[in-house]
Amino acid sequence: MISLLFLVFLAPKSSAYIGLYNDLNCTMFNGTSVVYAPEAVNCQNVVSDSYCRVAYPPTSPDIPYPEEGMDYERPLMCYTLDTATPAAIYRDAQATAVATCPRTCGLCCRTSAFMCKNLIYPRIDCNTITRAQCQSPVWRQILAEDCPARCGFCDLNGCIDAVPGCENDPSICHTIGMEQFVNQNCRRTCNRCSVSTQPPCAAGK
Repeated sequence: MISLLFLVFLAPKSSAYIGLYNDLNCTMFNGTSVVYAPEAVNCQNVVSDSYCRVAYPPTSPDIPYPEEGMDYERPLMCYTLDTATPAAIYRDAQATAVATCPRTCGLCCRTSAFMCKNLIYPRIDCNTITRAQCQSPVWRQILAEDCPARCGFCDLNGCIDAVPGCENDPSICHTIGMEQFVNQNCRRTCNRCSVSTQPPCAAGK
Protein backbone atom coordinates (compact mmCIF):
# COMPACT_ATOMS: atom_id res chain seq x y z
CA MET A 1 0.00 0.00 0.00
CA ILE A 2 2.81 2.40 0.88
CA SER A 3 4.58 1.77 -2.42
CA LEU A 4 1.32 2.32 -4.32
CA LEU A 5 0.71 5.63 -2.58
CA PHE A 6 4.27 6.64 -3.34
CA LEU A 7 3.76 5.94 -7.04
CA VAL A 8 0.50 7.89 -7.06
CA PHE A 9 2.29 10.85 -5.47
CA LEU A 10 4.98 10.77 -8.14
CA ALA A 11 2.58 10.38 -11.04
CA PRO A 12 2.17 13.49 -13.23
CA LYS A 13 -0.89 15.58 -12.51
CA SER A 14 -3.55 16.03 -15.16
CA SER A 15 -3.08 19.80 -15.02
CA ALA A 16 0.06 21.44 -16.36
CA TYR A 17 0.00 23.87 -13.44
CA ILE A 18 3.44 24.63 -12.03
CA GLY A 19 3.79 26.49 -8.75
CA LEU A 20 5.87 29.62 -8.43
CA TYR A 21 9.16 28.38 -7.01
CA ASN A 22 11.98 29.04 -9.49
CA ASP A 23 12.36 32.80 -9.94
CA LEU A 24 11.01 34.52 -6.82
CA ASN A 25 11.60 38.10 -7.96
CA CYS A 26 8.64 40.42 -7.30
CA THR A 27 6.89 37.94 -5.02
CA MET A 28 5.57 37.98 -1.46
CA PHE A 29 4.31 35.47 1.09
CA ASN A 30 0.56 35.88 1.65
CA GLY A 31 0.35 33.63 4.70
CA THR A 32 -0.10 30.37 2.84
CA SER A 33 2.02 30.56 -0.31
CA VAL A 34 4.41 32.68 -2.35
CA VAL A 35 2.48 34.84 -4.82
CA TYR A 36 3.15 37.73 -7.18
CA ALA A 37 3.32 41.07 -5.37
CA PRO A 38 1.52 44.15 -6.74
CA GLU A 39 4.90 45.46 -7.91
CA ALA A 40 5.27 42.45 -10.20
CA VAL A 41 2.71 43.66 -12.71
CA ASN A 42 2.28 47.38 -11.98
CA CYS A 43 3.91 48.63 -15.18
CA GLN A 44 3.63 48.46 -18.96
CA ASN A 45 5.73 46.47 -21.39
CA VAL A 46 8.36 48.52 -23.20
CA VAL A 47 7.50 46.84 -26.49
CA SER A 48 4.04 45.77 -27.64
CA ASP A 49 2.07 43.24 -25.62
CA SER A 50 1.58 41.13 -28.73
CA TYR A 51 5.33 40.91 -29.24
CA CYS A 52 5.84 39.95 -25.60
CA ARG A 53 3.31 37.13 -25.82
CA VAL A 54 5.21 35.69 -28.78
CA ALA A 55 8.66 36.24 -27.29
CA TYR A 56 7.64 34.90 -23.87
CA PRO A 57 5.07 32.13 -24.27
CA PRO A 58 3.63 30.66 -21.07
CA THR A 59 5.26 27.59 -19.61
CA SER A 60 2.19 25.62 -20.66
CA PRO A 61 -0.91 26.64 -22.66
CA ASP A 62 -3.14 26.36 -19.59
CA ILE A 63 -0.90 28.50 -17.35
CA PRO A 64 -1.84 32.21 -17.43
CA TYR A 65 0.63 35.07 -17.36
CA PRO A 66 1.62 36.56 -13.98
CA GLU A 67 -1.03 38.50 -12.07
CA GLU A 68 -1.05 40.03 -8.61
CA GLY A 69 -1.84 37.48 -5.89
CA MET A 70 -1.39 34.43 -8.13
CA ASP A 71 1.31 31.78 -7.81
CA TYR A 72 1.68 30.12 -11.20
CA GLU A 73 5.09 30.00 -12.84
CA ARG A 74 6.19 32.90 -15.03
CA PRO A 75 7.25 32.07 -18.62
CA LEU A 76 10.53 30.19 -18.61
CA MET A 77 12.23 32.48 -21.11
CA CYS A 78 11.74 35.39 -18.72
CA TYR A 79 14.62 34.13 -16.63
CA THR A 80 16.29 31.06 -18.14
CA LEU A 81 17.51 29.33 -21.28
CA ASP A 82 16.42 25.94 -19.96
CA THR A 83 13.34 24.26 -21.38
CA ALA A 84 11.88 22.73 -18.23
CA THR A 85 11.70 23.31 -14.49
CA PRO A 86 13.54 23.29 -12.20
CA ALA A 87 15.61 25.73 -14.23
CA ALA A 88 18.72 27.76 -13.57
CA ILE A 89 18.35 31.55 -13.57
CA TYR A 90 20.30 33.27 -16.34
CA ARG A 91 20.87 36.92 -15.47
CA ASP A 92 21.20 37.99 -19.11
CA ALA A 93 17.88 36.39 -20.00
CA GLN A 94 16.22 38.04 -17.02
CA ALA A 95 17.75 41.45 -17.84
CA THR A 96 16.42 41.22 -21.39
CA ALA A 97 12.94 40.42 -20.11
CA VAL A 98 13.03 43.38 -17.71
CA ALA A 99 14.16 45.71 -20.50
CA THR A 100 11.46 44.64 -22.94
CA CYS A 101 8.52 42.78 -21.40
CA PRO A 102 8.48 43.34 -17.62
CA ARG A 103 4.67 43.23 -17.35
CA THR A 104 4.33 39.97 -19.27
CA CYS A 105 7.08 38.39 -17.18
CA GLY A 106 5.87 39.72 -13.83
CA LEU A 107 9.17 41.55 -13.34
CA CYS A 108 8.05 45.16 -13.04
CA CYS A 109 9.75 45.46 -9.65
CA ARG A 110 13.12 44.99 -11.39
CA THR A 111 12.69 48.10 -13.55
CA SER A 112 14.20 51.45 -12.54
CA ALA A 113 10.71 52.74 -11.69
CA PHE A 114 10.74 50.52 -8.59
CA MET A 115 14.43 50.65 -7.68
CA CYS A 116 14.37 53.15 -4.83
CA LYS A 117 13.38 53.37 -1.18
CA ASN A 118 10.10 54.48 0.35
CA LEU A 119 10.19 57.08 3.10
CA ILE A 120 11.08 55.69 6.51
CA TYR A 121 8.06 57.42 8.04
CA PRO A 122 5.43 57.73 5.28
CA ARG A 123 2.02 59.27 5.82
CA ILE A 124 0.46 55.91 4.96
CA ASP A 125 1.75 52.35 5.34
CA CYS A 126 3.32 51.68 1.95
CA ASN A 127 2.80 47.93 2.30
CA THR A 128 -0.97 48.41 2.26
CA ILE A 129 -1.08 50.45 -0.96
CA THR A 130 -3.05 48.88 -3.80
CA ARG A 131 -2.57 49.31 -7.54
CA ALA A 132 -5.85 51.23 -7.64
CA GLN A 133 -4.51 53.76 -5.15
CA CYS A 134 -1.39 54.21 -7.27
CA GLN A 135 -3.67 55.41 -10.09
CA SER A 136 -6.03 57.46 -7.92
CA PRO A 137 -5.86 61.28 -8.26
CA VAL A 138 -6.50 61.43 -4.51
CA TRP A 139 -3.37 59.42 -3.67
CA ARG A 140 -0.87 59.72 -6.51
CA GLN A 141 1.02 62.81 -5.32
CA ILE A 142 1.29 61.53 -1.75
CA LEU A 143 2.45 58.13 -2.96
CA ALA A 144 4.98 59.65 -5.35
CA GLU A 145 6.53 61.42 -2.37
CA ASP A 146 6.16 58.76 0.33
CA CYS A 147 5.86 55.34 -1.36
CA PRO A 148 7.49 55.62 -4.81
CA ALA A 149 8.87 52.07 -4.75
CA ARG A 150 5.42 50.65 -4.13
CA CYS A 151 3.82 52.32 -7.15
CA GLY A 152 6.71 52.47 -9.59
CA PHE A 153 7.21 56.22 -9.22
CA CYS A 154 10.97 56.16 -8.54
CA ASP A 155 11.90 57.83 -11.83
CA LEU A 156 9.58 60.78 -11.19
CA ASN A 157 11.46 62.38 -8.28
CA GLY A 158 8.26 63.26 -6.50
CA CYS A 159 6.71 65.16 -9.41
CA ILE A 160 3.74 63.36 -10.93
CA ASP A 161 0.55 63.99 -12.84
CA ALA A 162 -2.22 63.58 -10.29
CA VAL A 163 -4.56 62.61 -13.12
CA PRO A 164 -3.25 59.78 -15.33
CA GLY A 165 -3.37 60.57 -19.04
CA CYS A 166 -2.24 64.21 -19.10
CA GLU A 167 0.59 63.20 -21.43
CA ASN A 168 -1.97 62.09 -24.02
CA ASP A 169 -2.86 65.73 -24.75
CA PRO A 170 0.07 68.08 -24.01
CA SER A 171 -1.85 70.97 -25.60
CA ILE A 172 -3.81 71.19 -22.36
CA CYS A 173 -0.74 72.81 -20.81
CA HIS A 174 -1.33 75.98 -22.84
CA THR A 175 -5.12 75.99 -23.00
CA ILE A 176 -6.62 79.23 -21.71
CA GLY A 177 -8.80 78.62 -18.67
CA MET A 178 -7.07 75.34 -17.76
CA GLU A 179 -4.15 76.85 -15.85
CA GLN A 180 -5.43 75.92 -12.39
CA PHE A 181 -6.30 72.39 -13.50
CA VAL A 182 -2.90 71.65 -15.02
CA ASN A 183 -1.05 73.25 -12.10
CA GLN A 184 -2.79 70.81 -9.77
CA ASN A 185 -3.19 67.72 -11.91
CA CYS A 186 -0.68 67.74 -14.79
CA ARG A 187 2.44 69.04 -13.10
CA ARG A 188 4.87 66.65 -14.75
CA THR A 189 3.48 66.76 -18.28
CA CYS A 190 3.21 70.55 -18.21
CA ASN A 191 6.55 71.14 -16.49
CA ARG A 192 4.93 72.75 -13.44
CA CYS A 193 7.02 70.94 -10.87
CA SER A 194 8.45 73.15 -8.14
CA VAL A 195 12.23 73.46 -8.24
CA SER A 196 12.19 72.89 -4.48
CA THR A 197 10.56 69.46 -4.79
CA GLN A 198 12.69 66.92 -2.95
CA PRO A 199 13.39 63.74 -4.93
CA PRO A 200 12.34 60.88 -2.62
CA CYS A 201 14.24 58.30 -4.64
CA ALA A 202 17.65 59.91 -4.75
CA ALA A 203 18.92 58.29 -1.57
CA GLY A 204 17.70 54.86 -2.55
CA LYS A 205 19.20 54.52 -6.01
